[in-house]
Amino acid sequence: DGCHRVAAQHRKSLLLRRLAAKSPNGKCRAAAAAIVKAGGVLLRIEVHGKNMFYFFGKKGGKPAVVLHIHFGMAGAFAVHKIDPGATANTRLRFEAVDKPPLVALLSAMTVQHGSVAGLYEKLLKKLGPDPLRADADAERFVANCAGVKKPIGQVLMDQKAIAGVGNIYRSETLYAAGIHPNEPACSLDRRTLLSLWATIVKHMRAGFQAGSIWGKAKGPSCYGLTTSACGGKVKSWTAAGRTVYACSKRQQLGKHRATTSPQAAKVGAKRLGRMVPEAEAIARKRRRGESLAVQHVALKDDATIKAATKRSAARGAMKSPKAMKSPKAMKSRKAK
Repeated sequence: DGCHRVAAQHRKSLLLRRLAAKSPNGKCRAAAAAIVKAGGVLLRIEVHGKNMFYFFGKKGGKPAVVLHIHFGMAGAFAVHKIDPGATANTRLRFEAVDKPPLVALLSAMTVQHGSVAGLYEKLLKKLGPDPLRADADAERFVANCAGVKKPIGQVLMDQKAIAGVGNIYRSETLYAAGIHPNEPACSLDRRTLLSLWATIVKHMRAGFQAGSIWGKAKGPSCYGLTTSACGGKVKSWTAAGRTVYACSKRQQLGKHRATTSPQAAKVGAKRLGRMVPEAEAIARKRRRGESLAVQHVALKDDATIKAATKRSAARGAMKSPKAMKSPKAMKSRKAK
């Protein structure tokens, strides 16, 4: 859902703008040159799971260049009214040619460019349906599970089967659906798989809206815990290099699984709903003690940077000699 949040913001701030492109760290000079040569106008943005695609061309024309982005574990694509300056990790810097002025800085694990047919359409064939896309087909997910003996937990992490589900969503949605991660995918009938799809759509939509992978909840129900939300003992093990979690009470191999009506699961999230601004989302995370690294794709827009600067200044003021000698600070230290 993090990539969809970035795309939602960029459709408001960057779409149809003509952008000059440069590569501050020199790793994407060819991509920057290709974008400028194509016309520099951002014509379209698409998200498929953890993959983002930005289409550039001339105003009113067809896209000539596609930029493919995969953030990895620490990427960011932020838009600013005032340039905060590039870093050693900034692969591309975009600046609006027209008004109002803005600068967008991109750092990501994967940044590559190509044509619509040679890059976008080719990669698209390798990706499964994205639950947050309006054109998502749940029946494709069902078909991708048919005859597959691999555990459903591994299938959910396979971007060819379903795009966008990471380790946390895997844990939380399988717990909510009452399905053990080691259940063979082929053992789940169509109704159960559609019900699971509906659960995934619900959780990822909530994550998109809240800016937190937990949605409106205060924390996980199963992921990273020793006791689940229902009081069951949580077992964990490693599979394909990732930690898998399962509640011994709610998720039992071969036992009855709680299902919901699959009717609402036949298509993706047509209406994603209102997206909480990033600065507000981060503030909520801090208030409830959630690690900001849990959702690693950050917009890091002007409001977020302003809030972070304000917090940093406040912490610095509290540590100053004058503040340490204040009656309030002295009372606080005595209480400890």
